[in-house]
Amino acid sequence: MNRWFHPEFESDLIAAARHYQAERPTLGAEFLDEAEQAVENVMRAPGRWPVGLGGIRRFLLQRFPYIIRYRISPAGDTVQFLSILHGARHPDTARDR
Repeated sequence: MNRWFHPEFESDLIAAARHYQAERPTLGAEFLDEAEQAVENVMRAPGRWPVGLGGIRRFLLQRFPYIIRYRISPAGDTVQFLSILHGARHPDTARDR
């Protein structure tokens, strides 16, 4: 299965990593490692998490309070990663992706 990242996914990821890096020197890298592992977990079984509105699925990171929003393409051959945002953000944030 292929993977595709929304252009703003990377911006979300970098902003979060910078925030954590400012908190503690190694924390940004730890966040990036967990985010990468989360993407790999989704790729192993993308249909595992329930479908929400608009076909969007949510994967919650374990250590950090972040949610990866993704969907499976209509053809079923691509996982489309839409956003990675803090869980306290308004649910409508990045909904237009």
